[in-house]
Amino acid sequence: MCGQIFRFAIAEGKAETDPVPSLRGALKATAKGHHAAITPDDLPKFIRAFEKIEGRIFVPTKVMFRLMMLTFVRTSELTETPWSEIDLENESWVIDWHRMKMGKKKVNPRKVNHHVFLPRQGWELLRELHAITGNNKYLFPNQRDHEKPATNFGILAALKRMGYAGKMTGHGFRSLAMGVIKERLGYRHEVVDRQLSHALGDTYGEAYDRALFLDERKVMMQQYADYLDTAASGKVIAGRFGRRAA
Repeated sequence: MCGQIFRFAIAEGKAETDPVPSLRGALKATAKGHHAAITPDDLPKFIRAFEKIEGRIFVPTKVMFRLMMLTFVRTSELTETPWSEIDLENESWVIDWHRMKMGKKKVNPRKVNHHVFLPRQGWELLRELHAITGNNKYLFPNQRDHEKPATNFGILAALKRMGYAGKMTGHGFRSLAMGVIKERLGYRHEVVDRQLSHALGDTYGEAYDRALFLDERKVMMQQYADYLDTAASGKVIAGRFGRRAA
């Protein structure tokens, strides 16, 4: 790209040479790494750090942060959630397939919506939030324009105040949850994978998901939330809430 700019400048008489070829091989491309994420062992300290600041942040930001931890949906799937997807009376949240990662890339041929199984703690948070933003289109409306959704800035700002900038990201909650649910609660990889809404590999897998994993995921999500409730004490015992895979 820089070479194109210099060549254009030469054609316009604003430069005489293109220095880019002489740099070929001298500059290394930045290697793409994983999203920063803490490990299950770091969880007690992490939760205590958030508890220290949550009384000093806006309620919507607190709810966003805690819902991200409880549901580990993709960041945009949470920040852009419209209230129309939330059924408080029947405690149901189904993300429309258009908003999913594969839907945005237009490579979701089966048009599969995603069931987000909120635990009891999650529904309590949503009812608290509804009293504040329930008259808006989105759960988390943009402060400058309520017709638009908020961004993940609140989560990143909270992480920075906690001292976790560069150590944890919004996407990192997904890695953290997978580690806890598999290593500490003993759930099978494919069950966690469905909750993470990873692309299904075949039609049989999708049918199996609908036939069995929905009920199992409901139980799993409540056990995960209960695990988080006890994690701050540092007294959590591996496998206490879940059952080990055979």
